[in-house]
Amino acid sequence: MRKLKRILAIVTAVCVIAGNVVTDPVPLYAAENPDTQIEQDAEQQEPGEDTTQEPAGQNIEDGQEPAEESVEEDQESMEQEQNTEEDQINPLTDDSTEVQWEETEDGETQEEEAVSEENTDGDPVAENSWRYSNGSLIERPSTYSSDYPYAWEKVDGQFMNSKGEPIPGATKKGIDVSEHNKEIDWQKVKNDGIDFAIIRCGFGKDMESQDDDYWEYNVSECERLGIPYGVYLYSYANTLEKAKSEAQHVLRLLKGHDPAYPVYYDLEDNLVLELSDDMKKQIAVIFCNAVSAAGYEVGIYSNLEWWTSYLTDPVYDTWSRWVAQWNPVCSYKGAYDIWQCSDTGKVDGISTNVDLNFWIEDQDTGESSGDPDTNKPGGDTGSDSGSSGSKPPAADEKVIYSTHVQTYGWQDEVDDGSISGTTGEAKRLEGIKIKLGGGVTGGIQYSTHVQTYGWQDYVSNGALSGTTGEAKRLEAIKIKLTGEASKKYDVYYSVHAQTYGWMGWAKNGEPAGTSGCGKRLEAIKILLVEKGGKAPGSADNAYVEQRASVTYRSHVQTYGWQGYVADGATSGTTGQAKRLEGIQIQLSGQAYSGNIEYSTHVQTYGWQGYVANGALAGTTGQAKRLEAIRIRLTGEMKENYDIYYRVHSQTYGWMGWAKNGAAAGTSGYAKRLEGIQIVIVPKGSSAPGSTQNSYYGK
Repeated sequence: MRKLKRILAIVTAVCVIAGNVVTDPVPLYAAENPDTQIEQDAEQQEPGEDTTQEPAGQNIEDGQEPAEESVEEDQESMEQEQNTEEDQINPLTDDSTEVQWEETEDGETQEEEAVSEENTDGDPVAENSWRYSNGSLIERPSTYSSDYPYAWEKVDGQFMNSKGEPIPGATKKGIDVSEHNKEIDWQKVKNDGIDFAIIRCGFGKDMESQDDDYWEYNVSECERLGIPYGVYLYSYANTLEKAKSEAQHVLRLLKGHDPAYPVYYDLEDNLVLELSDDMKKQIAVIFCNAVSAAGYEVGIYSNLEWWTSYLTDPVYDTWSRWVAQWNPVCSYKGAYDIWQCSDTGKVDGISTNVDLNFWIEDQDTGESSGDPDTNKPGGDTGSDSGSSGSKPPAADEKVIYSTHVQTYGWQDEVDDGSISGTTGEAKRLEGIKIKLGGGVTGGIQYSTHVQTYGWQDYVSNGALSGTTGEAKRLEAIKIKLTGEASKKYDVYYSVHAQTYGWMGWAKNGEPAGTSGCGKRLEAIKILLVEKGGKAPGSADNAYVEQRASVTYRSHVQTYGWQGYVADGATSGTTGQAKRLEGIQIQLSGQAYSGNIEYSTHVQTYGWQGYVANGALAGTTGQAKRLEAIRIRLTGEMKENYDIYYRVHSQTYGWMGWAKNGAAAGTSGYAKRLEGIQIVIVPKGSSAPGSTQNSYYGK
């Protein structure tokens, strides 16, 4: 039925185009009359506005009251803005144009009616990318080799590529499937050695007609047979609103399901390709934040060219990375969790070719997590805890610990360097309990960094650190000894983190894991070593911290849009008596879910409603000054960061720093904003400067 709807939509579109004369869109700016605008400016002049003309090019000292701009300069500013903003229009392909126009009998233009009841804004009706042509998979040569009969199979405990070479770091073999693979016999798939599956739930916006035909069947079969699975959605989004709808599409279909592997956003369609890299990033952030906020692990799927040419912002490092490269080896240089090695795989129970994938652990070092029972202390570094020559702890002088693991719950207690948790299953640690053996005098304290909540207070001696029943991942941990134990021993610990694999050994209260990266802990090893003894292995890269960044740009009188600046740099001008008219603000390097929202006080209009994530606040083309601004964070970002900002205002110069939604600037004084600085800091950090006199209002 859905395919029939797609065909009808195409036929209807062809008929509409054939039956009407389609004219070029009328530019909105062309309708503006500069003379009329000058008259409107005069009418909109507010009491207290200074209309004295300033000498051209004269700099006004900060803190002095400059005169407001002349009508002639306003007209010149508007003309330049018209040219600047028209130059910045970056249309997509004809298929992606959201508003089309047709000529009516009286010569006026009106919006053309939608060609489909379900598809009203130019979305494609079929996939087109490097691997699809009008919804059909593009046939490609097989990645199997006649010279090696065991391609992509496990031989002597190692997965082999099509050349008979071991695949570094490969621990699990999986497939990804969609309606293109038709009905699958999942019992045969499981029997054929497939460890996991990534299932397409749908494509595009949140419409039932865009659900994958086999989604419900595939996910129910995997759950029935105990096959771990993840999910992906094929994206058409070329606007932020569409990205939000695509996130809702996934969340609707995930209700009642608990995937063991991440939810991936499939970025490959030609519509997405034509966007700027910054817009691609904004779309990814919108989707991933929304899905992550619902408690799911998230990731991005794309091919090698996209990863190396377009998806290069550090924000992508905060999500699981799935790299498609149909080749004997994956040549991507960064960290990744899944390698899609072939689209011509052969798996029992599937009548079509199928995509083959490998879950990769520690690909940078070539290490595999292997059998958890064999990963004892030093197993990943080649050195043992007792190799320092110091006396090792006695049998009852040990540390004992247990972790709460996604899906599985509390694990059995282990001790002294054994692994607690899982590797190669994409399961998050959610809680941990640690205690000392009976032969140790003293205590042990530990603190965890928890998704949404950040660093928690220390607990001790077997108490829970973290959460249970909240689907919150542990991201980092600190452990320290107290009392006599701290004098006799050092406590070492190493964590297995999403993307990074086994990290270096931390000790005695140092953090281990990540923060600000959105990466789950999956396993941990803890070990007592005699005081001053040799570490169990390398201490390199035990902890990675990443902080979010804020970027922003302003629309300035005469000059139009300025380039983006970041993290406390000045946007706008000082000493030139130029008003700010609009502003756009966004986050980058964001690991936590949530948005940045902002509202401006505009000449004539007063306080405007909040907008978010790069949208325009204020005006352009209306010669209206900004007078004040409020900025705030939402969601997990609000829980982990504070946002500070200050403005350079007519007469007052640089004002004090405001934060977290407080007003900065003036209202009721007819004073223009001329410049702004914005900075994001960890929650509770000191202000960047004085917070006095940040706002004057009547």
